[in-house]
Amino acid sequence: MATKLQKAITEVGKHTTGNLNSLKIKTVAHGAKVSGSDIDNFTLVELGFNSDGDRIAKKLSDKTKKAYLIAAPETRYMGESLRDFYNGEGELARIVILEPAYTRFDVSAFTLNTGQTEVKRGQVAHFDIASDSYILSDAAAPHEDYDGSSAKFLVVNGEDDLSYTMGQKLVRLEVIEA
Repeated sequence: MATKLQKAITEVGKHTTGNLNSLKIKTVAHGAKVSGSDIDNFTLVELGFNSDGDRIAKKLSDKTKKAYLIAAPETRYMGESLRDFYNGEGELARIVILEPAYTRFDVSAFTLNTGQTEVKRGQVAHFDIASDSYILSDAAAPHEDYDGSSAKFLVVNGEDDLSYTMGQKLVRLEVIEA
C-alpha cells in the first residue's frame, strides 16, 4: 500500500536545474514575490508590482519585454534532488539582472532548433515562452523568434553529467543582449 510520505520521498522531480557561473552577479534589491504560478529556477521572468506595492516576478509573457533570470538558492533537506526545486507562488525569489558579456549560467531547460543535432560552442539561444526553455540555434541561421527576443545568449559550453545536475544535461549560456 502506498502512502503520501513514501511518494514524497521516492518521487523525483522534473524541474529545471542550473548554476550561476559569474564571479559576481547583480540582483534586484530584496528580490521579488513569485506571482501567477510556480516558476522553475534559471528561466526568464518579467517584473512588476502588485496592488500592495510588492515587487513581483512572473513568467515572461512576451519575448520583447525586459527579461530577468530567476535563480533562487536551494536549501536541500533529506537528500532532496536539485530537480525537486522550484519557486512557489508567493515566495520571495532572487532575481538576477542580465549583463551582456558577463552573466553566465548553466541550465537544463534547453532544446535544439531544427537542423541542430548537438550542443556546440558558438551557437546562439533565446528563451521560448511557450515551452519555458532556451532554444539553441546555429548563429548563421537562428530560430525565427531569436531576432525579436529582448534577451539573447551565446552557447559557451555544453556539459553532460555533473554530479550537481542529478543526471540532467546542461548548457552554459552567456548573455549577448538583455
